[in-house]
Amino acid sequence: MAAVALFQHYIEYIFTPSVALGLLIVVGPILLSIVAEKVAAASTKPTAIEGCRRLGLRDPSNLQNQYDPLLSKDKGPPRVRALFTYPIKSCRGVELLASRVQASGLEYDRLFTFAQLTTKPDKADSKDPTAEPSGEWKHQWRFITQREFPRLALLQTELWVPKPRGRRQGTHTKAANGRPESKLGTPTAHQRPRSRTRGNTLLSQLEHQGSGSNASSSPEISSWADNGGCLIVRFPFEPDFNPFGLRTEMVELHLPLSPTPQRAEARRYESEELSIWKDFPLAINVTNEIDAEALSRLKYFLGVSNPLALFRVDDTHKRAVTRCLPKDKLEGESYTVGFADAFPVNILGLPSVRKTDEELPKAASVKGKLDALRFRANIFISGTSAFDEDTWTKITLGSRIGRDKEGLFETDAEYHVACRTARCKLPNVDPDTGVKDRNEPYTTLGKTRKIDEGAYPSPCLGMQIIPRFQVGAIKVGDRVDVLETGEHCYEKMFH
Repeated sequence: MAAVALFQHYIEYIFTPSVALGLLIVVGPILLSIVAEKVAAASTKPTAIEGCRRLGLRDPSNLQNQYDPLLSKDKGPPRVRALFTYPIKSCRGVELLASRVQASGLEYDRLFTFAQLTTKPDKADSKDPTAEPSGEWKHQWRFITQREFPRLALLQTELWVPKPRGRRQGTHTKAANGRPESKLGTPTAHQRPRSRTRGNTLLSQLEHQGSGSNASSSPEISSWADNGGCLIVRFPFEPDFNPFGLRTEMVELHLPLSPTPQRAEARRYESEELSIWKDFPLAINVTNEIDAEALSRLKYFLGVSNPLALFRVDDTHKRAVTRCLPKDKLEGESYTVGFADAFPVNILGLPSVRKTDEELPKAASVKGKLDALRFRANIFISGTSAFDEDTWTKITLGSRIGRDKEGLFETDAEYHVACRTARCKLPNVDPDTGVKDRNEPYTTLGKTRKIDEGAYPSPCLGMQIIPRFQVGAIKVGDRVDVLETGEHCYEKMFH
């Protein structure tokens, strides 16, 4: 009773005219200023990058009806339902209507990655796993993902590419072996004839899309168009004291997509060794593009305690793909990736996701709303039965772009379906909230999808594919033609 009386006394005291007026005088201006900042921020015009246009699909998404039961009843033919590129590894992707495809994957896909500085005892012989520590310590940049830092899922990305400046004049596209690229894709009975491009075709649109990055004039350090365009990254920063969320603000980073040598020198980029699984490629440390305060806020937001850096793929030091290669691989034909885990492109059937959803336990919080984006595929397919893609070994999809003495041509683009996608617990992260579930969907996948002896004990969902060409294009609605099927046996990265 004494506590209740004391509480009533304080309430009466606070609401006496003099005290209430004092509180209003002190607190009122603070609240008003915060609200004013919020209103001003909300009324600010969306960011526009001079000399560039925004790339990507705005709402509604092509995945908006992914939960529709009729989707799983669509029996074909298989078609591209949605396309995504992920400019920063493990961050939110950009949905596209069409994309250029390179030998190493979709354009702009996994072009950047965040990394933290790790420290471990150095070994006298780094190639010998049984070697004794030398007594020294080794500092190494290592990539980070949603596996350890699930709030990476909340980092929004926005692509701005140079506006067209006229048709680019180039030379013949060549394969890695130096011969004309057309050697890689001689038309077969399964392919459509070559077609020449006229007018405003998809090929010409894609060709114009990147033309600004090769401007003939001297590049400007501050010009986004001359630096290949701009990647905008946004995240909501919340300080410790944040009443009613009023002090939450959106932090925005601007990064050049293809920086010029002048900008690289001005921003003091460094070429450093980066650890990505078992590989240690040289990559470009572009952390100086982020000011110190924004970087500090990003570390706090993600929960990273070690030094944090941002790396861009060094196009001259991409990682070699050495597993699950085509049996008919040509002499001199090679395959590479940037910062993707292991293979250039990931493809996944939406009916396979829905079937996985059906198999979740009733008590699972994600039951009935398992978002396909949890699996971070580049290409989402409809028109198949659940898990149809498990047996694909060779497909054609979209167009391959080549050049001969008569100019540019298009023909079917062939992909080697290398292997199934071995899954970890990353899909347990909700892409909308950045919260990681303790169990699902990984636990259910572990019970139902341990189907590949080579990948065991990891479950599998989706397929990894390798382009058999240097330059191509793909768009939503493109048909997937399955040329060959067969058994798959995953080859592990670590033995």
